Amino acid sequence: MSQKDDNNRKDEKSLKLYIVRHGETEWNLIKKFQGQSDSPLTENGIKIMKDTGNKLKNIIFSRVYTSELGRAVKSAEIILNKNINYKNDRIEIKKMSELNEVYFGLWQGLSHEEIFEKYSEEAENYFHNVKRYNAENIKAEKLKDALDRFLKGIEKILKNHKSGNILIVTHGTVLEMFINYVENKDLLEINERKLVNNGDYKIFNYKNGKFSEEK
Repeated sequence: MSQKDDNNRKDEKSLKLYIVRHGETEWNLIKKFQGQSDSPLTENGIKIMKDTGNKLKNIIFSRVYTSELGRAVKSAEIILNKNINYKNDRIEIKKMSELNEVYFGLWQGLSHEEIFEKYSEEAENYFHNVKRYNAENIKAEKLKDALDRFLKGIEKILKNHKSGNILIVTHGTVLEMFINYVENKDLLEINERKLVNNGDYKIFNYKNGKFSEEK
């Protein structure tokens, strides 16, 4: 038995979530807040996702989930087009609203500079003292509500899968909050300036009702 076959056999007995942040978008590049608005992947963003796909090309994914947003769906498609197993046995991409990015209300579509000009107090709080940030002041989704929504999506996935490898393509802020959740950190220990990079991914093992990040 080859090492690859042995690894895949081990994966079949456990559940692993490969959670990926989508590729760089046009709004990422010009530092506009996207939230649940959307913008296309840049050429560099497409290249980044091809690189991610090459890293994951030998993983046998039993199912693929994304947010409903185009940048996540496109990123998943690029990853799968690099996947050796996907080419032989096409897998449906399941879109889930629970995996969407935080809804950032009045900030969506504004640059960071515009946010600080128009909503200076909340911008200062969010970027530099997030525990004082009040989402209601910008008609946005509360961070706790966004995490709870994301976790409900993960729970749905766990109910459908007891073993194997699951690919999830989602967004920076909800992924950061999920990482903190797994590490038993305070929800508000997020730092918008230090999110997981576009195209990077984290692997989470699920066993006995608990997650652990694979380092």
